[in-house]
Amino acid sequence: MVKQGRFARSSKMKQIKAIRKRMHQPAGRIIHPDQFQDFVLVRYGLTLKKRLTGVDKETVQRFIQELLVVTPIDQTWQLNQILRDTLRSIGNKVPYQFYRIVTNNWPEIQHFLQREIPAVPLANRILVTNPVSDSQLQEIVSAELAGNTMIEMVHENPAMEKMITDEPYTTLQTNLLSDGKIDWQKVAAIFTPIHFDPNIAEDAGTKQWLEQLIKE
Repeated sequence: MVKQGRFARSSKMKQIKAIRKRMHQPAGRIIHPDQFQDFVLVRYGLTLKKRLTGVDKETVQRFIQELLVVTPIDQTWQLNQILRDTLRSIGNKVPYQFYRIVTNNWPEIQHFLQREIPAVPLANRILVTNPVSDSQLQEIVSAELAGNTMIEMVHENPAMEKMITDEPYTTLQTNLLSDGKIDWQKVAAIFTPIHFDPNIAEDAGTKQWLEQLIKE
């Protein structure tokens, strides 16, 4: 397992409660940009999270957290590019099951972002554009999975790194697809031997979550 940094912690309840209190203040109140991430996570807890089950609840929350970290709030949100950027920032810090859960829940995640992000009471509201179609979703996620595999292959092997070209990368991405959709059995066959190590987690809660993901 390539250690590419640690995955973001789940938000603390104290922060969530503080934002909930502020949300009950009179309508028309403008929030400071520093409050944006917590505000969105509270909205997630009040809406989408309640409709998810099991480990999907925390997995989607952590995906949204990472998305909020890598996405500036002073520009239009293009969802197709945001999805690529977020998955690229996550990389191999999570097992492949993370990508499967995000893919399965993407329609709900996207709907949440389209509805909630423009509604955040910033002085300059965020415009959300370029929704991701199912075919784009399969292409984007499979590309990131193929890239993660290549990273594992060349890790600490400079000679192999020089041999890697776009051709094997494209071939691998194509091999992960069946009829235009990701074949998760093929993904499992590639990533299972890698033996993802949950001990890379920075805290006990994240480790427990990663251990749950591996069993999915």
